[in-house]
Amino acid sequence: MAPWKALPEHLDPQAGRLVDRLRRLKDATGLSFTALATRTSYSRSSWERYLNGRKLPPADAVTELAVLAGADPDRMLALHTLAAQTWTGPQPKDVATPGTSGAGPEPTEPEPAPDFGAAPEAAAAAPAPAPAEPDTPAAVPPALIGEPDAPAEPVQARPARRTLLAAGGALVVVAAVLAVVVTLVLPGRGSAGAGEEEHRRTATEEFAFKPDRTYDCDIHRFEGRLYAGHSDTQDALLQQISTTWEVVEAQCLLEHRGYRIGGIDGAYGPATERAVKRLQDKEGLVVDGIMGPHTWEALRR
Repeated sequence: MAPWKALPEHLDPQAGRLVDRLRRLKDATGLSFTALATRTSYSRSSWERYLNGRKLPPADAVTELAVLAGADPDRMLALHTLAAQTWTGPQPKDVATPGTSGAGPEPTEPEPAPDFGAAPEAAAAAPAPAPAEPDTPAAVPPALIGEPDAPAEPVQARPARRTLLAAGGALVVVAAVLAVVVTLVLPGRGSAGAGEEEHRRTATEEFAFKPDRTYDCDIHRFEGRLYAGHSDTQDALLQQISTTWEVVEAQCLLEHRGYRIGGIDGAYGPATERAVKRLQDKEGLVVDGIMGPHTWEALRR
């Protein structure tokens, strides 16, 4: 296999890292540019531009090549997102390139537009509410209509009935007072249980990185520790370029503590690493930019 050409000088390290990783994936497939074009949605000339650093490849092209090479598409998309933020230099238009069969120029295949965002997920259709049943008049007790043969209530039974009604009313009052006391004395038990259920539930969800998607943070404290509703890890190792729910959790807590990273996207990029280093420096930890048990402990205080 012929050696690769040197990358253009205008590419910054993030862009160069993406192109270098794409070249390794192509080498791993063992496919030529022509064979690569037949196995993907992009032409031979397009792949030459992408892998020689002359044009930023679309996200779909990165995904297709990763799948062909058996690599992790999410990891490659994270690299693509970082490269897209700093990509500089000319972006040539796709033009026809001479074919190899001698039959004329090879038409350029249409390329999908770069997709740096993810379409919102379709909301699940809620079942239509059942039609309300028409109101029906309540049955009128016979006592109100009057039964001709109903015997008159004995006079001596009336005091006993009043006593039973009074006792029932007293029980209702006592129950209401007990409910108020429980609410006042134990105000935090319900919220603590909800917090426990929330951060344990989200920790089991599967993470899929999507470029330009951001996540909300549900900052709450449970058993003296801070959580953001995405993971309850205490020791996950994170570094460039991790893409997990643990990264989202760390980014939320960093932002909450004032270490700005610019966006909660789940990709452990340079901005996240710088924020971690600032936290480590302030807490007297080893400043290596890697999230580990000691950094998690300082972050969740």
